[in-house]
Formats: sequence, structure tokens, C-alpha cells
Amino acid sequence: MKFTRSGACVAMALAAIGFGGPGVDRASSAAGNGGTPVGARQVVGCTGGSGAAITSGPRSRPVVALTFDDGPSTTYTPAILSILNRLHASATFFEEGRHVAGNEALMRQILASGDEIGNHSFDHPRFPGYRELAATNRRIEEATGFTPCLFRPPYGLVDAKVAVAAQRTHLQTILWDVDSRDDKHPGVATIHSNAVGLAQPGSIILMHDGGHHPQTVAALPGIIRGLQARGFRFATVTALLGGRFVYRGH
Repeated sequence: MKFTRSGACVAMALAAIGFGGPGVDRASSAAGNGGTPVGARQVVGCTGGSGAAITSGPRSRPVVALTFDDGPSTTYTPAILSILNRLHASATFFEEGRHVAGNEALMRQILASGDEIGNHSFDHPRFPGYRELAATNRRIEEATGFTPCLFRPPYGLVDAKVAVAAQRTHLQTILWDVDSRDDKHPGVATIHSNAVGLAQPGSIILMHDGGHHPQTVAALPGIIRGLQARGFRFATVTALLGGRFVYRGH
């Protein structure tokens, strides 16, 4: 099953900055990360950095980034992709290396949908080192042909070891400024309230698709509609931060 965003905003997105800008919804697979439909281009990487950890994007534009940790999950990731597709929103999925095997097609669907994949370590330890991050990058690259430029540390924990590991693997460390608290299973209404009520321009919103998170899937349509009602648009984290995607042959 291949998920694609509708083409309504493709021309607008490509006109914005060529690869899709942080102020434009990812309403097609071409507009999110430059996925394969436009000119049959394959997204293979992204521009980023390896500086200090980032918790949000610019506060000057009404754009937010939805993010999902701990996947991919055959139980919840397809449902989340379907919702994103239906409601014309994009997201960034921070994946664990241990979950890649057997989910390669699903991960390719994430990229083809215009969404982004980031590194979330191999098996979710506290304070992962270089080998852990490098092994996860290799798994993602082998599965999708895409090299991540983003890293989210497990539990949001960063020390000198983690910072050096991210720099060595050329990954920008991404935290968040809005926690939906969905990992605490507080109920759909609370997850919705946290995500929608606490969002600001440039917010990076933390949710989960790995593990047991049926409440997240149930809350997501209302979260997207609620943020849209507040005037927010959606971007991948790389686009939110002003980065660009890299394509095969470019």
C-alpha cells in the first residue's frame, strides 16, 4: 500500500523554495521531502547540522512539526500515515535501528509520502554512543537509500558523549518544546489538549508510533484539525528548520 498526499499544494510548495519550504504544508509526496513522483526523483538525504540540540523552529511563522518516536510499527505507523495523507499533513519519524528489519517497505512509504525519517538510536539506550547512531544510520540507508540528518536522543537525554556521537555522524540533535504525553496513556482528550493547546509557531511536537499507542492514533485527526483551526501549517523538521532535501543525481 503506497500513501501519497494530494497534489493540491505541489506547485505552491515547489515554487516556494524548490524543495518545499518550512511555511508550506506537505500536501503531496513531492512537497514534503521531494519524494519520487516529481520527475521520478528519489530523496536520498537532507541538509542539516551537528550543532547544539534544537527544541523548536523559528517563532516567526505559523508552522509546526509533528514527530513520532520509537517506530516503525506495523501496528500504528500505517494508520498514522493514512491519517496524515487524508488530512494533508506531514511528519518526521524518528526510527530505532532494531525495528528496521522487516519494515523496509513501510519506511519507504514514509519517504514516498513526503515525510521524513530521523535516527532514534538502535535500541533506545540512555546516552547512546557513536556506534549506536552509526549502526542505525546504516540500517535506515540500507532499507531506504535515505541518509538521515536528524537525531533524537532517547528520553531527550544529551550529555557530552551523545553530543560527540551526533557530531561524528553529522546529525542535528532534535528535542521538542511540546510533549503530548501520549507515552503516559492519559486518554485521547488529554493528548489532544497537550498537543494543540501548547503549540506555538515553530513548535516541535512529540508523539509516538512505536510501542503501544492506540490513543495516539485516535487523537491524531483531532490534533491536526485543531492545529489547523489555530492557523498552523505542517512541515517536516528539516523543512521547519530551513533545510533542504537531497535527491539522487542532484
